[in-house]
Amino acid sequence: MTQKTYQLPTENLIIEVSKKDGISITHDKVGMKNIDENTPAICDMCSAPLGAYKNIDVKHILSPEVVSRAVKNGYRPEVMIKKSVEELIALGETDPKILAGIMDEYVESWIEMVDIGETPWALCDSCYAIIQKYLGAKS
Repeated sequence: MTQKTYQLPTENLIIEVSKKDGISITHDKVGMKNIDENTPAICDMCSAPLGAYKNIDVKHILSPEVVSRAVKNGYRPEVMIKKSVEELIALGETDPKILAGIMDEYVESWIEMVDIGETPWALCDSCYAIIQKYLGAKS
């Protein structure tokens, strides 16, 4: 039995973290990636499973420009932020001021990544509904 393969646009980011400069994106490479039909697809905002590529019809694919516009209108990836805070706490960071500072830098870096990103975003129903609220908002 032959498996079908797909080519998907990908983006590889190299992120540098330092106490002096905080978080910054040092390299952004856009390319194509071959995947097979059994590769699981996930939401680009919250990592919720969307199913295997062989039997999936991703309902919500947004262009980088649309996501950038939503971010300019105030959208922030609350699920990703919450998961990141939980991971930092699990690693032993409990000082609220330090957590807030790290997350401010994280969000700032994420916004930069969105602004320079060139690949489409696949979203689950929940993230799509949330981001839609920001697409009609005024900057």
